[in-house]
Amino acid sequence: MNRVHVRVVAGGEHYALPVTEVLEIAEIGHVTPVPGAPPGVLGVRNLRGQVVPVIDLARMLGLSADAENERIVVTEDDGRRAALAVTGTADVGELGAPTEEVDSPYLSGAVLVEGSLVGIVDVAALLAAVAPVEA
Repeated sequence: MNRVHVRVVAGGEHYALPVTEVLEIAEIGHVTPVPGAPPGVLGVRNLRGQVVPVIDLARMLGLSADAENERIVVTEDDGRRAALAVTGTADVGELGAPTEEVDSPYLSGAVLVEGSLVGIVDVAALLAAVAPVEA
């Protein structure tokens, strides 16, 4: 099992996404709001000709979004693709197996890294909640 993760900051806290589910990291760019979109969906963004939903990771995790989102992390799982809006990225590296339990349906666990708790994002659960499966 690949333990390499992309660490990001959202809502002032650190989270990690498996690198195997990250397609790219980019500037947030222009996000067009979509009326009637599910809570947590900021809108859509054109990414090289493909329209991608942009999800506010902090809001999906129930955090206050004090800082402005500056980056998107484009993820994909089982035909679903979406961009997670985050405050910034921290690093890419190996993480140990989750050692802490979490209450969020969008996290698979958490691990201590240099004294700080890092939540492991369950990309499949997050995308299933807001992004439809492509035909």
